[in-house]
Amino acid sequence: MTAASTVPESKAAARVLASGYMLDAKAYEMINAISTESDPEEIVQKLLEEASASGGPRIITAQDVARVLPHGREVAREEPSIGEAEVDVISDPTQSISPGEGFSGFEKLFHDRYDRLLSVVRSRLDTKAVDRVSSVKSLPAGKKTKVAGLLADRSNRRGIVELRIDDPTGNLKVLCRDSLAEKSAMEAPLDSMIVAEVSRGKTGQLYTDSVLLPDVPGRRPVSTSHRVYAALLSDLHIGSSMFLSADFRRFILWLNGKAGDEDIVSRLRYLVISGDLVDGVGVYPGQEYQLSERNPAKQYEMAAELLKQVPGRIQIILSPGNHDAVRQALPQPAVSVELAESLYAMENLRWVGDPAYVRLHGVTFLLFHGKSLDDVIATTPGLAYDRPTEAMKLLLRSRHLAPTYGKRTALSPELRDFMVIDPVPDVLHSGHVHTYGELNYRGTLLVNSGTWQAQTNFQVNMGLEPTPSIVPVVDLSTMEVLRRNFTAAASGE
Repeated sequence: MTAASTVPESKAAARVLASGYMLDAKAYEMINAISTESDPEEIVQKLLEEASASGGPRIITAQDVARVLPHGREVAREEPSIGEAEVDVISDPTQSISPGEGFSGFEKLFHDRYDRLLSVVRSRLDTKAVDRVSSVKSLPAGKKTKVAGLLADRSNRRGIVELRIDDPTGNLKVLCRDSLAEKSAMEAPLDSMIVAEVSRGKTGQLYTDSVLLPDVPGRRPVSTSHRVYAALLSDLHIGSSMFLSADFRRFILWLNGKAGDEDIVSRLRYLVISGDLVDGVGVYPGQEYQLSERNPAKQYEMAAELLKQVPGRIQIILSPGNHDAVRQALPQPAVSVELAESLYAMENLRWVGDPAYVRLHGVTFLLFHGKSLDDVIATTPGLAYDRPTEAMKLLLRSRHLAPTYGKRTALSPELRDFMVIDPVPDVLHSGHVHTYGELNYRGTLLVNSGTWQAQTNFQVNMGLEPTPSIVPVVDLSTMEVLRRNFTAAASGE
């Protein structure tokens, strides 16, 4: 199962689990509640046959069970009460930011990054016994070992890929001798942790046939026993003349049960906004000509007037982005009370920093606006803005939200590297690139929630085509994502 349940386990459920399949919480309850008027053995046999034929993940959902139930015989059960929103902030950098000074500050930041990611690497069975750089320098010819370090540099000259790997004991240069190793090396973000299997040739040259990222283990998705929903938003850009206010009004009407989906809306308890609530001022050249309001404090007042229309039963969680009125360097603190007093006054709204871990109804979300996606997409072959979750997956595999130093993403020389992804979240929610995407990778749901801003001149010059006004709504009992489109065309207007 994917969630704890107090329902006694029936023979039907036991047989499914014994067959090597997992059941989400809702499917488990449905199978346990199969009426004696039906033949549980026949239903389970059909369920297993269909699951095997699909060739998909070995997880059986409530929808799978519903398909094999006899026509007209729904499972008789009373769903537990959803209750109020349950928000637990696990990690928020706002009160913990304490930057060092200059070179020594960054040195401490990268030492902390190395130590924490080395711990992650050593938790894997296949990379548990990794060596330090200093020990590899004395490696005899013909011997192999695995070394873990930060990817300080790489080059591709005449088809030969060379890597420079650093750790606190020194650095070494290795040549990729295998096409798969070359591909993995070119995909790995600079300054990320890698594990290379190294051998020494007869001439003394070090070679690698394998380059691995820390990655996340395959895991079963975590879910709640309640059918409760979370709507994920980002990049509203309120204060921009390009803010799609009509689309957002349709969304507000929907939240208030006046635009369909009454059953879903009545069970919606969370509205998560991952950055760029407002458009800010001076973020890019010429921005002032595309603003409807140039005062950041007034932009937040405009945002408060809109968010006050969200029903009080829905808990709003807000984190900042690069357009918000906070420092640009990551990690970012929450927007200050002085600038967003009207938002702080709302009882159903909570600010956190960027990035932040929050637990909603027992499901762990990692909220990250996604500024580093610019660097990842620009430097990794095959990635593009119209497939944001592929870039998010690379960050997840790297176990770091902003690995590369010195590009577009500013990093603060903190004593602790807040950008390391540990623990592994159930949901990674980002924005920034203004394009919608969703993907499940090894049990973690990746969602980029697009935008509520029309295409700006800056985006035209960047070749970025936004996908606005699409809301991913996550069922926290199954981790399935429902899309709702609030554009005029999709609404039939």
